[in-house]
Amino acid sequence: MDQQNESDALIDQAYELFLELASDNLDEPTIAFFNQAFPERGGLGECEPEEDWEEEIQAQVLPEEWLEVRVGLLDDQQEFDYLFARILINRDPENPECHILWRPE
Repeated sequence: MDQQNESDALIDQAYELFLELASDNLDEPTIAFFNQAFPERGGLGECEPEEDWEEEIQAQVLPEEWLEVRVGLLDDQQEFDYLFARILINRDPENPECHILWRPE
């Protein structure tokens, strides 16, 4: 699988996890906000993992092993102006580990 297909698959997987776990981790007003705003302004983005993950999970986070996926709302420049979650997902299909920061600042 090439890198773009791998990233797309990981983004899809991360979004499915977000949808599955959101009701347990976000309050009702935030979920209502997501349901109202996401169809128009919603975005999923990938990036190299931020440095704060190492402290969060107490382990080394290497970009070749992990992908960070962001679920949020985009502004007019197609940049995130609100995040519902940051998701750290392992690139190895044999190791389906992931971590989620809900409503990260």
